[in-house]
Amino acid sequence: MKRAIATAGVAALALGRGHAAVALAAALAFLAATVAALAFAAALAPVAASAGLSGPERRMKAVIEAEKARHEALLERLVLQNSGTLNPEGVKAVADMLRPEFEQLGFAVRWSDMRETGRAGHLIATHKGDGRGKRVLLIGHLDTVFEKDSPFRGWKREGDRATGPGTVDMKSGDVVILAALRAMKAAGTLAKADVTVVLTGDEERSGTPTEIARRDLIDAVKASDVALEYENLVVDAGRDYATVARRGSISWEVRATGKTGHSSVVFGPTLGYGAIYEAARIADTFRRELSEPSLTYNIGLIAGGTPATLDADGLRATAFGKTNIVASDAIMRGDLRALSPEQAERAQAKMRAIVAQHLPQTDATITFSD
Repeated sequence: MKRAIATAGVAALALGRGHAAVALAAALAFLAATVAALAFAAALAPVAASAGLSGPERRMKAVIEAEKARHEALLERLVLQNSGTLNPEGVKAVADMLRPEFEQLGFAVRWSDMRETGRAGHLIATHKGDGRGKRVLLIGHLDTVFEKDSPFRGWKREGDRATGPGTVDMKSGDVVILAALRAMKAAGTLAKADVTVVLTGDEERSGTPTEIARRDLIDAVKASDVALEYENLVVDAGRDYATVARRGSISWEVRATGKTGHSSVVFGPTLGYGAIYEAARIADTFRRELSEPSLTYNIGLIAGGTPATLDADGLRATAFGKTNIVASDAIMRGDLRALSPEQAERAQAKMRAIVAQHLPQTDATITFSD
């Protein structure tokens, strides 16, 4: 399960409302709050809260406003480069665009190659301060859910909104990190700050084994006092909300089988219901019986026929069928998102029990993976 990182008060100062579009004006205005959080973490000693912005904070706010066009242009370049998780060249290309941005700010930048896990790798940037303030970890990712052959591509600007693959999840968040750090540099608050940035290349679909794929991020967490993760900001009734916890996700796969034969005897005692009806039963029972607060369970791929198969990546299905043949195979793949390990375990137990209640002359299994 991809563990969510919870922080004490602020975590996910990221922007937008979905995978495809980001409100640019709101995003860049919200950078001021991000910078204020970073400046506080970099402080050498606690200070009393004041009613207005400090001198460095005013400087940071002004720099953010002045560099708005620069940040928008960087976001466009990042979005135009496909970086689906299974496109390692594209993921590395995005990392190569971002590397000089961090180096200009005095960060030591390295690429952690992850070919042994079947993924591209991670970009890690470290800024050494004076060691007297908070050690801050900023987390983002380079990859998107849109693979190299996805028809969703390009960049389209309409007023203060832009649409393109990864504009929100999460290339805008990566730009926010850089914009905040640039503002800190200009205001003189970065010099003494200890900041590590980890931009993973397999957030959407982790490489394996997990202990290697997540090693760099875990090491960075252990060496930090505060972690801020920069995915979607929550917008409700026109108000922005920071996120203090994120749900983890588990992938699941159901494979159903049944007897195949002529459809004239479907539902009968000998042939039974076939694999597609068994899969449909399971899917609908999930919908009706799993619901509880903070839990979601999606079906992202389904196929049935005689036969039905998946490719090696589990992303594409192939099926053959005729209207008068009862299907022998059905496959469903999806994810389960829960707020705690206990909630995830409870949902998995219910799903296993549902899958085990077979229609006549059918069988089904369910497997889970992180």
